[in-house]
Amino acid sequence: MERLIQEDYLDSPWKMTVICILLNQTTNQQVRKILDSLFDLIQSPEKCSGLNPDQIYPVIKGTGFGNVKSRRIISMSQKWIDGFKDVQELPGVGKYAKESWEIFVNGKTNFTPSDKKLRMYLEGLNSL
Repeated sequence: MERLIQEDYLDSPWKMTVICILLNQTTNQQVRKILDSLFDLIQSPEKCSGLNPDQIYPVIKGTGFGNVKSRRIISMSQKWIDGFKDVQELPGVGKYAKESWEIFVNGKTNFTPSDKKLRMYLEGLNSL
């Protein structure tokens, strides 16, 4: 099975959350192609929150819904800075990002995610 992108960002929950927003309605391959360029531009929540969506859009447009995702990434970064108790308070965070957070940030592996790839990941982990 292809390695999940989230596994490469275990040391950065904020970047993993950005990735989950990008993965909406697209593939790992599309997102992987733009991550270096994107994270060169948005190195931190603080740097990202000060950008205009028009600055992010050209980098992420290949993932689809670039205008929406650009705004969500900036909004999520601002809320990240402001603070949150539950990841689902962050703009752009839906079920997939919440389940990814549970697995990769909280280390929870004893549930059945709704996403097929997350389920396969946990099944692989739990069979070790």
